Amino acid sequence: MVDTLQTALIMGTLCALAWSIMYKLNIGYRFAEDLTVGVMGGYILYSISDNTVSNFINPLIKGDMLSLAPIIIGVILWGQLLKPSQRWVARAPLAFITGVGSAVALKGAVYGNILTYIQSMATPPGYDPYTLFNFIIAGLATITSVVYFFFTVEHKGALLPVTKLGRFFMMVAFGSVAGSSVLSNITFIFNRTQWFVVTPWAWVPLAIVAMAIVVDLVRTGGRKKS
Repeated sequence: MVDTLQTALIMGTLCALAWSIMYKLNIGYRFAEDLTVGVMGGYILYSISDNTVSNFINPLIKGDMLSLAPIIIGVILWGQLLKPSQRWVARAPLAFITGVGSAVALKGAVYGNILTYIQSMATPPGYDPYTLFNFIIAGLATITSVVYFFFTVEHKGALLPVTKLGRFFMMVAFGSVAGSSVLSNITFIFNRTQWFVVTPWAWVPLAIVAMAIVVDLVRTGGRKKS
């Protein structure tokens, strides 16, 4: 019970301090922001250290000499902290990491964002009318959107309505993404508000912050100062 109460008070306090930015920038919000960044930084540092020890240091101790290569690359990367005239030592491992990372990312992007959709467009939709309708709309949107980005050809004549239709489909897509983002944020706020209501004593920090805002409004006469 004590742990549950402490957890509710801590979570409620941090959430109320974070929400206080909706009133104005204040020391409480800065504390919650700095604490979040600090905890995330510490967790990332711990994860990197634990991954290095588990995947490279321990195998090297057990005799796996292949683990020595990433350790050497990592040590050489610290050459970025040397004088500008000596930082050249870190260019080779940095170029290697950048090249490998770019290749892996490009492979995933091409397969996930291009080839998968081409395969879906090339697959027969079946005889279901709704599936057939979606297949036609998706194909029309894909073709017209791609044509819109043919900047080497002037958009006029028969090409003009095609590019306008492609722009329409893109605006619909962008609007859907923006709407989904707003909806997800509203859902998060609703769920957190519901948590304050159903969790015992979680409302206490929220009430304290609200009273502090009221006191500040009375003290400053309603003038916000960021």
